[in-house]
Amino acid sequence: MSILKGTEKVINPLQQSALNKKGLCDYVVNVASGCLHGCTFCYVPSTPVIRARQAQLQEKGVDNPQMDWGKYLFIREDVPEQLEAVLSRKRTWHETSPGRGVVLLCSGTDPYQNKQTATVSRAAIQTLLRHNKRVRVLTRGLLWTSDLDILANPNVTVGMSLPYGNDDLSCQIEPQAPPPSKRYQALLRGSKAGCRLYVAVAPTPPMMDKDDFKKHLDSLLLLNPEVIFWEPINARGTNGKRMLAAGLNFTKSIMEKDAWATCFLKQWEAIEAAAEDLGCIDRLHIWPDQELKGYVDSSILDYWWYKPTVEKWDGIETVDRQDRKSPPRQTQLPLLNL
Repeated sequence: MSILKGTEKVINPLQQSALNKKGLCDYVVNVASGCLHGCTFCYVPSTPVIRARQAQLQEKGVDNPQMDWGKYLFIREDVPEQLEAVLSRKRTWHETSPGRGVVLLCSGTDPYQNKQTATVSRAAIQTLLRHNKRVRVLTRGLLWTSDLDILANPNVTVGMSLPYGNDDLSCQIEPQAPPPSKRYQALLRGSKAGCRLYVAVAPTPPMMDKDDFKKHLDSLLLLNPEVIFWEPINARGTNGKRMLAAGLNFTKSIMEKDAWATCFLKQWEAIEAAAEDLGCIDRLHIWPDQELKGYVDSSILDYWWYKPTVEKWDGIETVDRQDRKSPPRQTQLPLLNL
């Protein structure tokens, strides 16, 4: 299928989100359906947001909304106006301890992947700030550096996904996204402009070990991110099929649930050890998958699902930065033997 672009309408762009369990937000705003980065691992096309709209997307010309991910983008140009209408009449605001009432742009697309999404995102962020909302931007795009005049704000934090620093590997895994080296330079520019920053070291491929994490984290610390999120690649849905189709042979090693869980826990141990060595364990925030139930003690999963990050927001008491390392993992299946 060739690249398909268009627009679509949205009634309420502000949606309550369960991403508070990742310490990200309590609300999300998505400025488009689809994404042109073409990340082979992306979980979004496997979510109900896309699955429930397959017929609608097919009517727009998308042959297979899951397997054709990366080849279509429908921009929601009216998001800023609709957002203003929603916020003007909203009287209550949902705020959890880990989510902190933050609004994330975006959870199902990239807010700065091209000029059209960047234009909508800028206007949406300005609307949120007029209403004194806390904003989190998550992107692989570079165009946010043109919006430093509004993003260098205490109520905004900007993050980029930087799972590794290998541009060649990135060309295989996330073929249409800017390479990690360019993303790193964008973050440096944002840091110099006074932006609050964070990094998502996610998702990491299974071959990364402690030495790899230590080298990568060491370079990220030069950006002075407030928090460093982490999770490994999950290849057990249609994303696994897309990764295999892209020639990523390591995918086969993590397609079975037990193998994936084993890899998850080994990398979890490795990145915590690397962060401990570098003195940044307090900034490391783990994103445990729901499917680790049965592999990890439930108290450890709850520890991360309900733990706020160390980020500082106006009007919110600072979380104690001491003892940020999770308790020792208690593997429940002997086959993992970690």
